[in-house]
Amino acid sequence: MSVSSESRKGDRIYVIEGFIAKIVTDNKGHFDLLRSNELDIGDTVVFLDWSLETVGDELEIFIHYVDNNGEELKAKETYFVTEDVWNNLRAYFTSLN
Repeated sequence: MSVSSESRKGDRIYVIEGFIAKIVTDNKGHFDLLRSNELDIGDTVVFLDWSLETVGDELEIFIHYVDNNGEELKAKETYFVTEDVWNNLRAYFTSLN
């Protein structure tokens, strides 16, 4: 299921793999994890749009979204699933117990 082809602006989408959504550095240019914005598995964001971008020699789909702080960000599509997919995965893994 593709977030880029199945989501519309304003849809809630789910994070399926945790990642650092916004990297913050200190005044020396060093990575500051405490001030950086992380998204964890199960977090939700609001879908805005998608774009194709070149990363190295690859063409990647990026999802543009609004996080829970109201900030517009983007990340690779592989970090997200639609609400339907999330609910199906949750039901499947719950049934294993």
